[in-house]
Amino acid sequence: MVNVEHLSYNFGAYWALKDISFSLDKGEFLFLTGHSGAGKTTLLRLLYGALPMTRGRASVAGFQLNALKKRHIPQLRRKVGVVFQDFKILLDRTVFDNVAMALEVRGMPRTHLERRVRAIIRAMGLETKSYSICERLSGGEQQRVAIARSMVANPELILADEPTGNLDIELTMHLMEIFKQFNTYGTSVIMATHSHKVLECVPNARILHLHDGHLMDVSKPMTENEEPILGEVQS
Repeated sequence: MVNVEHLSYNFGAYWALKDISFSLDKGEFLFLTGHSGAGKTTLLRLLYGALPMTRGRASVAGFQLNALKKRHIPQLRRKVGVVFQDFKILLDRTVFDNVAMALEVRGMPRTHLERRVRAIIRAMGLETKSYSICERLSGGEQQRVAIARSMVANPELILADEPTGNLDIELTMHLMEIFKQFNTYGTSVIMATHSHKVLECVPNARILHLHDGHLMDVSKPMTENEEPILGEVQS
């Protein structure tokens, strides 16, 4: 599903990622951890084509990112659902409209579209907000809209950047169950998080830890004070 080989990326003199290699199989759940500024968001942006591949190689959902043309990025994103850290929902549209957009671009018949959108909105606990304008929602509600939009089309891969960062613990646990359900049915997941509670929700997941642009393979959730040892990642 994902294969990354010797990937590096810099913003001028600053190297956000340094010689990273890892792979993700279909149906696998992977957590990406690390302090703020460690490179988690940069790596996710590279994987969905928002940043160009300049050093190293990567393939995602059958697309070779090194050779990816701009006109092919929408095709990649039909297979990859993305939960952005800053939501990127349309604030002047309703919850229903934001979620439905992911299916409208695929040409799904209206009857099927409405049924699927209502189901995912209900699963997110937003049923009473279906026709509310998104700018009137709380930050946590807007985050749930973003998650619903990423999941509604049943993508092959979900990339989630701190998807529970604005949510209370009860709602976080509920949404992690939804992510796990999608994963159970074969959707691969890469989730960036700094929350140990979130890591504990998927005990069989792989954990990759970013530190100063380097990638470390961690087999289990770390305690709050535990420091990972720099080592070579095994794909």
